[in-house]
Amino acid sequence: AERESAVVPAAAPAQAPAAATVAAASPGAEGEMEVDAHAEDKEGGITAAGAAEHLRALTARPPVSMHVQLLFAMLSIFLERTLIDFTFLKVFFAQEVATCYSAEAKADILAYFLKPEGGPRARVSSEETVVALQLLILPMLRAAVAQGQQMDVLTPEILWAIVTQLLDPVASYGETMKVELLRLSTLLIESVPARLVDHRKDLIKFAWNHLKSDDTLSKQCAYVNVCHFISQYETPSKIILQVYVALLRTFQVDARPLVRQALDILTPALPRRLPAGDHRYPTWIKWTKKIIVEEGHSLPQLIHIWQLVIRHPDLFFSSRAQFVPQMVNSLNRIGLTANTSADNRKLAVELTA
Repeated sequence: AERESAVVPAAAPAQAPAAATVAAASPGAEGEMEVDAHAEDKEGGITAAGAAEHLRALTARPPVSMHVQLLFAMLSIFLERTLIDFTFLKVFFAQEVATCYSAEAKADILAYFLKPEGGPRARVSSEETVVALQLLILPMLRAAVAQGQQMDVLTPEILWAIVTQLLDPVASYGETMKVELLRLSTLLIESVPARLVDHRKDLIKFAWNHLKSDDTLSKQCAYVNVCHFISQYETPSKIILQVYVALLRTFQVDARPLVRQALDILTPALPRRLPAGDHRYPTWIKWTKKIIVEEGHSLPQLIHIWQLVIRHPDLFFSSRAQFVPQMVNSLNRIGLTANTSADNRKLAVELTA
């Protein structure tokens, strides 16, 4: 493998970048992120006047109907221990509210949920907030995106309220709450990226702080979020490389589904975000080969990388000369041992196709 001038750590850096587009960000000697101290001033973002305008717009909305208030009141039953089956209520939220309510009604529900005073979040516990996110808010937003209603539902003042009230990087949330908020942030980045340009700094801070979480689910949801961010917005190349290498080195079974999802989001964006420039091969290709050569003694690690190559053959085809010798040498270990699994045999066949 070719030697790189910058060392990319195996895990996510402990310090969050101050802004997503700070060109001065670079890995330090210990693998932590070094960020320009004046990055926040350069980034811009929402001004105090803009925040005040969003707050006025949010509080100036007309009072919601009793029907909207009852939707949140019904959620409290899911925190009670009872023998009654309330599946019908989950179906009501997932089908009737999410798919049949108008865009205006969905915006009213979101605005009521985010209302700083008098709304449900001002009165309920964090457990009830988690239930509201799981059963009402997230299904409703996913359906709104599927129906093309996202621009009407996710208005600028509602997005501002979500970012400032919920996506707080220093808030002390439970792990379940972190996961739901990361899913919410990911959905927003994926569906309305243009409206979140002024919130990029807050979005990346929130996700980056969770990359060092001890909880596997929170950590991998944060990686999915950051990969969506990189796909949508300009990001320093050193940060992109750190995320990519960390995902390549994460091959544990319990993290596999979300790691695969994160890589499938990030990898198609790499030729655009990390072009080869004057070099024969781009940096991300060099690091992929480097990990294969140095850590290929671990069969799970090797399988993890070859599965990525098989899922994105067009991206690796132009650099195939870098990988063919390692592919040939690994075929026996992957597919021809006596106790190999059917999935590994299939992978060996796909590598030779």
